[in-house]
Amino acid sequence: MTTSSDGGRGRLGSLAARLKAAPKIAAFAVLALLLVVDFELAARLAVVPETGPTDGLIAGALATAFVAVVVAALALARGRLPAALGVGSAFAVSLLGSGVAASAGAPWPSLTESAALVVLTVFGVRAASLRGAVAVGVGALVVALAMTLLRIGVDGTAILLAVLVWGCAVIGGVAGRFVRLRRESALEAARRAERLELARELHDVVAHQVTGIVVQAQAALAVARADPERTTEALAAIEAAGTEALAGMRRMVGAIRDEHGDGEPAPMTVPYGLVDIPTLVDRFDPGHERTTLHLEDADAPLPPGVGESAYRVVREALTNARKHAPEGTTAVSVRVVDAELLLEIENDGVRAGSREEGAAGFGLTGLSERVTALGGAMRAGADTPDTWTVSVTLPLEPQQ
Repeated sequence: MTTSSDGGRGRLGSLAARLKAAPKIAAFAVLALLLVVDFELAARLAVVPETGPTDGLIAGALATAFVAVVVAALALARGRLPAALGVGSAFAVSLLGSGVAASAGAPWPSLTESAALVVLTVFGVRAASLRGAVAVGVGALVVALAMTLLRIGVDGTAILLAVLVWGCAVIGGVAGRFVRLRRESALEAARRAERLELARELHDVVAHQVTGIVVQAQAALAVARADPERTTEALAAIEAAGTEALAGMRRMVGAIRDEHGDGEPAPMTVPYGLVDIPTLVDRFDPGHERTTLHLEDADAPLPPGVGESAYRVVREALTNARKHAPEGTTAVSVRVVDAELLLEIENDGVRAGSREEGAAGFGLTGLSERVTALGGAMRAGADTPDTWTVSVTLPLEPQQ
């Protein structure tokens, strides 16, 4: 199966490479065909039936052919050169060619050179900075008018055609620039979303598991001599929390590297739901000495993301309660009311100075972003000086 999968990816990669190379091959074929046409026209125009070809006509034809080849080469190599260097060099060579052709008395344009200049104009306007794009547009207009006036003469139709072709090239470059900027903006938004997701997951894994490890270690130290059995339980909980934290870190590293056994992107998060909340509460308080849970309709179907967000809300609230009120009691309530999932986690025993610290945490900020994205509402705050309540409402119907 692995060989077949690798073969499939190889065929897809080969097809993608061919599709990527197709525009360059087509451009090369078109420019080569136009170059052949240019040589044929030059050979015919350079011959005067009565006297034969003159030195000036031959020199002008050779100069025009040389300029066409150079500009075409720059157009084909446009992706490998800096935009300013490639486009500027082509414009300078074209202007020089127009001057040489006019002084040699061989004022005819080159189809290859014209097509290559159009390609470079589109490329320059699309790829350069805003100032660079303006400079490319102005430079292309100067080159087009110089080619027309020096090689054809003052001809209204020729000038109008040159300006029209120039305008189409600039419009094509502006359109390509707009598409590029939209693509870059979408890519940056996707990267920002991935960074936020990674930050949330990293916080969830580190804050949740490390807090549990610290609390269990403190408990083990407190009862080490008086109650060895509880010490063993605390050490087992520390081991489980450490193992889960390592698994979460490996999962995130795999997602960052985009590694997965079957070739699919590795998932960054575990899809928890309401049915996992009792296990979560048991892990925080195995004997339920300080924590109570009221959970309704744990198996009810939920919209995508709602169950996982509810789980994360409870986990973050329990983590904060353990951190800021380790001696207090916590009540967790999860129920469905009027097509909404209501979560309320309330704890007492908050130590002095912990309210401001908890209110500014990254965990609550990340949860608020998740809840808002699902169309819900969240409130986290103190009802009395020593209590803290987290209330969340998540809609169970699609948002209009």
